Amino acid sequence: MWMKQRPSEPPTLEAIRKKASLLIIDDQAFPYERLFTRDGYHIQRWPKVQNLSQLTDDHFDLILLDLHGVGLQESPERQGLGILEHIKTQNPTQLVIAYSAQTWNVANRDYFALADEVLDKNRAEYVDFKKTVDVLLMRRATVGYFIAKMNGALGDQAALAPKAVPKAVRAFRSGNTEGLRRYLTDKLPDAKQVSQVVSIVGIGVKVFRMIHSGV
Repeated sequence: MWMKQRPSEPPTLEAIRKKASLLIIDDQAFPYERLFTRDGYHIQRWPKVQNLSQLTDDHFDLILLDLHGVGLQESPERQGLGILEHIKTQNPTQLVIAYSAQTWNVANRDYFALADEVLDKNRAEYVDFKKTVDVLLMRRATVGYFIAKMNGALGDQAALAPKAVPKAVRAFRSGNTEGLRRYLTDKLPDAKQVSQVVSIVGIGVKVFRMIHSGV
C-alpha cells in the first residue's frame, strides 16, 4: 500500500519540477531553453523526431512541440500535427504543448484540440510558456487527471464498467493494476480498449510513485 505512505500534503511545484523531464521538438533554436534550464527544469531539445516510441511511452513528462518543420519524415504532409495526433492517440496522458509561428488552416482545428495547450510562438513570452508548463505538471500530479483520461478512453462503454473508477483508485493505492485489468476484461468486449485503459492508470501509478516516493 505504497500510496498510504505518501505525505498528507500534495507535492509542491518545486518537487514536481525537480523530477519532471521536458522535451522540446523544434527544428530551430527554442528561445527559452536556457531560461528553463536556469530555473531548474530538466529539458532537452530535438531538432527532429529522434525516437517516436519515446514520445508515447511516458519517457517525458511534457513535450513542447513545434507544429511546423518537424515530423517531416514521419508525417510530411501534416508535420507536427501528425506527430501530435500520433502521441495523443497512443498515450492520451502525455502532456503536449503545441506551438507555432505559422498560420494554420481552420480545417486543422480538430488536431489543435488534441493538445493540452496551444501557444503562439511569435507572441508568447517565457513567462507564458513557464506558467503553462507549471499548470500542466501540477494537473498531471493529481489522481483526477488520470481518472478523467481513463473515462475518456472508456467513452460510451463506461456504462458497462460502473466500478471502473473505484477500481482505478484502488490501483493507485496499491500500486497494482491487475485488479482493474481483470474487472475490465470481464466487463468490456474490446481487449484493445482494456489494454489502453489499464495503460493509462498504470502510467498514473508510475507518476505517483515517482512523485511521492522520492525516486
